[in-house]
Amino acid sequence: MEEQRVHLRLPKREYCLDSIVILGNERVIITKEVNDASTISPSTAGVLKSMANFLDALPIVLAERIDNEKLEENIVYSRHNLPVLSQDTFKSMVSGAEIPLIYLSHGGIYVKIKGSKLREMREKRGISRGELARMVGVTSRTIINYEEGRSDVSLDVALKLEEMFGDEIFEKASADSLKEIFNDKIKAPRMEPRDALLRSLFRELREHGFIDFLFNKAPFDAGVKYVRESTQVKVAIKKDPTSEEVDIARMVSESTKTRLIVVSAGERDDAPGESLMFVYSKSPDKIRDVILGFLRKTASGAPAPS
Repeated sequence: MEEQRVHLRLPKREYCLDSIVILGNERVIITKEVNDASTISPSTAGVLKSMANFLDALPIVLAERIDNEKLEENIVYSRHNLPVLSQDTFKSMVSGAEIPLIYLSHGGIYVKIKGSKLREMREKRGISRGELARMVGVTSRTIINYEEGRSDVSLDVALKLEEMFGDEIFEKASADSLKEIFNDKIKAPRMEPRDALLRSLFRELREHGFIDFLFNKAPFDAGVKYVRESTQVKVAIKKDPTSEEVDIARMVSESTKTRLIVVSAGERDDAPGESLMFVYSKSPDKIRDVILGFLRKTASGAPAPS
């Protein structure tokens, strides 16, 4: 059973995400809640994908309907290549319920199959691939694709296979299994900032191996990430925020183990913390040096923020 370590609800509904759920295995899930998933715009989906890429998170849209049709329970839909679930399905998934992963794709309903388990069960029964293909009404090549993980099974074939082998041949709905299906679809394109400070900062940090991200309608204005072997540094950037915005950004950064830099022209009353640093300068060089300092400390074995 999955154990939720954190369930953080953001107080600002206009953000691209509404909550952050962190499971016991440190898997981060970010959610956007709407009544109808079809109202999610490409721009909102893009920011949600960028935030997910930055935080190494799974983005999920929680909705009651899609195109005015009520969502079926225990089925994963999609909108702009984001997974869409009902609230009840999501709650069941994060609680560790044993639900087969059933999803809509290209107008059909499919079930995520464990190819190696299917092969094991088939061989245990002494059934050849050709025999199994005739039993469920597909080709031998399709059975090979199932067993080698190159394709999933349609719902009607899944029902036949379940009668023969039970439901243990199917992947269960989980953050990891959803990530596997949607991982290649949630990549967000890199964008060049209009802001001169961020543009200069990104250009310099790219030379040091950092990847950069831009956000709008989000707790952060931007983020940079360095990933090499066992070294990972994530730094969120917020420019000239109000105290309320600092508090929200801090909640997100602390829950996701992300460092936060607040850029401000003047001294502030906000209290710093382990993950939060104020930089009272609009100099890209100054901010770059702070970020590279984080990298040096992490690479030398200093503890990451917790």
